[in-house]
Amino acid sequence: MAAAFGVGLAFLLSFPLLGQSSFESDPFGQRFRERAQFELPKFRVPEKGTAIRIQVPEGEGGRLSLLTETSGEAVAPPGKTVEVEYQDIKLAAKKVRVDYKEQRVSAEGDVVLEQGKNRIRADQIDFDLKTKTGFMTNGIVDVEGGMHLRADSLAKVGARTFTLSGARLTACDGDDPAWEFRFSSGRVTLEDYARLKKVVFRLGGVPLIYTPYLLWPAMRERASGFMIPAIGYSTNRGGFLGLSYFWAIGRSVDTTFFAELYTKRFLGLGTEVRARPSQGTTVEANYFAVRDEEQDGGWGYKTRGRITADDLAPGLRGVVTWLNFSDLEFFQEYERDFALSSMRSIKSEGFLTYTRDPVALNFRLDREEALYEGRPSVISERRPVLEARLRPTPLLGQTFFVEAEGQAGILRVDRGPNQPVGSYERFDIFPRVSIPLSFVPWLAMQIDGGYRLTSYGKSLSSDGSQLVDEPYTRSNATAGVHVAGPSFSRIFEDSLGPYVKLKHIIEPRFDYEYSSEPNDIEKTPVFDQVDSVVPVHSLKYALVQRLLAKQKQGSSTEIASLEISQTHYFRSPYGSSTPPPGIDPEKSPIDFSLRVNATQKLNVDGRVSYTSSASQVTAASLSAGMNLGETQANISLFHNRPVGAPEASTQIRLLGGAQVIPRKLRLDIQGAYDLSQTKLLELRTLVTYQASCFKILFEFRDLRMGTTTSRDFRVGLNLKNIGSFLDFPVSLP
Repeated sequence: MAAAFGVGLAFLLSFPLLGQSSFESDPFGQRFRERAQFELPKFRVPEKGTAIRIQVPEGEGGRLSLLTETSGEAVAPPGKTVEVEYQDIKLAAKKVRVDYKEQRVSAEGDVVLEQGKNRIRADQIDFDLKTKTGFMTNGIVDVEGGMHLRADSLAKVGARTFTLSGARLTACDGDDPAWEFRFSSGRVTLEDYARLKKVVFRLGGVPLIYTPYLLWPAMRERASGFMIPAIGYSTNRGGFLGLSYFWAIGRSVDTTFFAELYTKRFLGLGTEVRARPSQGTTVEANYFAVRDEEQDGGWGYKTRGRITADDLAPGLRGVVTWLNFSDLEFFQEYERDFALSSMRSIKSEGFLTYTRDPVALNFRLDREEALYEGRPSVISERRPVLEARLRPTPLLGQTFFVEAEGQAGILRVDRGPNQPVGSYERFDIFPRVSIPLSFVPWLAMQIDGGYRLTSYGKSLSSDGSQLVDEPYTRSNATAGVHVAGPSFSRIFEDSLGPYVKLKHIIEPRFDYEYSSEPNDIEKTPVFDQVDSVVPVHSLKYALVQRLLAKQKQGSSTEIASLEISQTHYFRSPYGSSTPPPGIDPEKSPIDFSLRVNATQKLNVDGRVSYTSSASQVTAASLSAGMNLGETQANISLFHNRPVGAPEASTQIRLLGGAQVIPRKLRLDIQGAYDLSQTKLLELRTLVTYQASCFKILFEFRDLRMGTTTSRDFRVGLNLKNIGSFLDFPVSLP
């Protein structure tokens, strides 16, 4: 009985989750979308048989007597209770009357009825043990999962039907809960609907939400129905009301229809579809359109989705993803996901991959539009392309390894005015061979070579402004020699923190690279890295130092490394062009790279590029991360100043969070600042107040990246065992 009493109400409070978008990837946004922790209780089907067991504790005044041939009465001594057991039900009260023939129990005085992990406390209970139906007055139902229901009267009137009046529901403990739902009366039928009247949500004793009547599905499976309306405000769009309807089409497919109504000329309509037609196949699709009188045609739209199929056939996998906007700048005003609101490209693609080691085949179509401020975007498409790859495969034992990659298909590119536009065919194959050599343990060597052949159905005109119908084939050879060693090492028995032994390794490395100059390279239409072949003839030399550490148990781990490297060019990377003033065409900058992973809780990564010919640091970065459980911090600093640049560009990014008051108040922050321009790029703060049975979230964000600027705040309320309940966004001017 107790298990079933809370089922319908639990469904009532869990409905905000049904409309949760699966697309929201923003980590701050996820805090506002907390999932319910309340597991809906189950109740056992009434069984036949089993005797009624009554136990009266010893003491003056306690008695067990027969009233008739088929009924009896039990009274407990002062300060004690009579105990009754029947199947999975346990009942305790000061006074109990039992009809053995009809199997009915009436109890009064400090009544406690337990069924599984569910518990009822009441002044009086009348209960039919055969049908497990009954009635209670002035009771409290403690449902498995942490929900508490108080009611002036509550009755189970059928196998799955309950009536109640003067009811209050909460997950808070105590007589004065921080939040609760109150309703005057209701009728709940499991696997059907809950019909509730005069529903009020109260927070801190203050009524916040009221509805005279509420109809909600009380089903264990997903069920169709309206969701809690969303409210908000925007300085540009005015007041906001969001309405959503969830439609459970079947066990493996559902959709949500939603409307966004604004007081200033805007109207938004959309839908989200989710499906899982098989165990390994999922579908997620979202479409949203906005009516705005200032937009061309009056409507703008965005659509986003993903289809993943992992069970098409053994070794076969298919994926389709899409993202498209009628006007990206317009929809950035509506988008709360920072990854979308600050994106610099729009991409849609589909691929079908077959893998059977050591070969992988990939059939691919895609379209990507790269966005640039102040100039036309660049569109590139594969229509389609078949890609193949052979992973490094040993031959003749492991004497040498063979690998290859290739592709064939139709490409299309549109680079804007006075730039190449059109479609063409491309075929590319690139086999490679590598031979590992190891003459002595402290020296490792590998020799590799390859040959790339690329054929184009069209080529660039002499001025590079258009595609012409002149097929051509390009080829070039590559070779390389890679040497690591001789290595020198020393072991230190000294301890360092949790480590009991240290090993310092010094190792020089040499990488020789050669790539011949492709014929007629100026004819190449550039689409991706296959076309961007630059003749190379260089030697990179580096000195690498590594620090390994070993704990009392386990293998050694690398806790720090330092690499100093430089590349010598036998052929200028600028080709026939004149290098910028101050640049030595024969030498690259000197690169310093330091990585420290002292523990799993702390890591540091620093990189510096120093151009000796100009006596200038041209690039530098420093990243550090710390994770101490509830406290996390990540900071990154980027500095860039190419030789000849009038000024440097320096930016700093910060992401972190900590408990201001343990288990009560938490602060999270994310920001980006351009030090060179003294300009704030992004600032987000999230304050979370955690009480015993609810959580209040307040987020403020200020985005100023490129032409995209937005300022808003968001207030959310999450309830214990219920999850996200209220979400109130406000856009600022």
